[in-house]
Amino acid sequence: MNAVVSTISQLLPAEIIDTDVEQIALYSQDVFSIGPPICAVVRPRTIDEVQSLVRACLERGTPIVTRGGGMSYTSGYLATAPDSVLIDMTSMDGIIEVNLEDRYVTVEAGCSWQTLYEHLAPLGVRTPYWGTLSGRFATVGGGLSQNSIFWGSGQSGTAADNVLSVSVVTGKGELMETGSASQQHAAPFMRHFGPDLTGLFLGDCGALGIKVRATLPLVPVAGAKGYTSFAFHESGPMLRAMAQISRESLTTECFGFDPYLQQQRMKRASLAADAQQLSGVVQQESGIVNKIKQGAKIALSGRRFMDDVEWAMFTISEARTEAEANHQAARIKTICAAEGGKALPDSIPRILAANPFGPVNNMVGAEGERWLPVHGLVPHSRGEAVLAALESVYDRNRSTLDQFNIETGYLIAVVSEQITVLEPVFFWPDELNALHKHSLEADHLAKLNQFDHVPDAWDAVYKIKSEVVDVLSREGASHLQLGKAYHYHSALKAPALQLITGIKSALDPDGIMNPGALGLA
Repeated sequence: MNAVVSTISQLLPAEIIDTDVEQIALYSQDVFSIGPPICAVVRPRTIDEVQSLVRACLERGTPIVTRGGGMSYTSGYLATAPDSVLIDMTSMDGIIEVNLEDRYVTVEAGCSWQTLYEHLAPLGVRTPYWGTLSGRFATVGGGLSQNSIFWGSGQSGTAADNVLSVSVVTGKGELMETGSASQQHAAPFMRHFGPDLTGLFLGDCGALGIKVRATLPLVPVAGAKGYTSFAFHESGPMLRAMAQISRESLTTECFGFDPYLQQQRMKRASLAADAQQLSGVVQQESGIVNKIKQGAKIALSGRRFMDDVEWAMFTISEARTEAEANHQAARIKTICAAEGGKALPDSIPRILAANPFGPVNNMVGAEGERWLPVHGLVPHSRGEAVLAALESVYDRNRSTLDQFNIETGYLIAVVSEQITVLEPVFFWPDELNALHKHSLEADHLAKLNQFDHVPDAWDAVYKIKSEVVDVLSREGASHLQLGKAYHYHSALKAPALQLITGIKSALDPDGIMNPGALGLA
């Protein structure tokens, strides 16, 4: 038996330690990369078990990586050294407290965004930011460690913008609580009590500690929703329209696709799939007349209206009343019309909103290709220029892209009132790995092409992706889920770098917490 496994086996229950060969292989990879094999997967059920594991690893100098739902692609939870231990947090998935009077919810870090949302919905509340599209698997702890966007981000910002307190096990095995809960005799009702200690552990990719609990604020569920869809001939007008919609805080979700990515999504989804999702749309509508009207509208529109669409933009708005939702939609239409946008049926955002946490089948291409997104967050004023800089990367690498049949696309989104998100996406024919096969729905996986492994193609994608990251860094972009893929250590100004390395040393003096994350030793 491995010496590390022998040590932790003496301290922890055998049922939470897994050394199965297939499980080791599965947990040693993410959506894009395969790392050195870990020596064990540990699935703690309590904070005490997390602390016991950290202390055992500290005694032996064993590195620890922490994993939530495993939907990442930036090597954030991949080991950088042999004999690392991986902590799978998904067994700690409880909802500890829902405080409707003081408007907060405390959950364990392994709770999925879908589980949290569905638990809160009957109570008429939700968190302001309420998860990623992969929230069926993605966890609250993972979303806070990586930072993430989507549901609610148009008005409420990122996951990290919507946290009151976290409970963290540090690299010394100590349990630290932040926000108002950092003081004696206080509940986790407020983020700020002196310096913002909560923010230290958000977006840290597990480099500063293991989040075991989080407290998030609660807001009322919206009384009404509005939906719009638009087609644009070029990216510039769409980016300008989205920026203005964002500045005026008109949507909770506003996102768009380039022609290639739009075609991918249309291939993935079928009329049959839309029909299955109609039940979700109908359930969301109030009144029998509205239910019939919206159901018929979506069934009749199908997807034919997308056939000639180039750049497509979709919005979902939330309001207290139907009148307010209609006002928001009208203003969005005015903004888009001024940029030459053509209104489309609103069926796609309706279906998405009614089924927010669908299968993760879109982690591969429509034909079974490998998929890799990259992203940068830039101020609205820089969106068009940075997109042009990204296009220049593809122009320089056109022969390589053509050689390996690498296709590229873009997802565009906005966050709060200041931010445009540019997400270049790569697709290429290559063998799927164990994580893909584990995560995709079985019937969907069975329909896909089974491509052979093409190591040179993966290398080509990695090289071009790295050039994209370099460009984004030169343009001053920010990133979510930094992991081990984006510039952080090398990009920081000296005072900030000195501070973060000092904090790392104070919390994790032996450097066992996810070595290499954020570029920190």
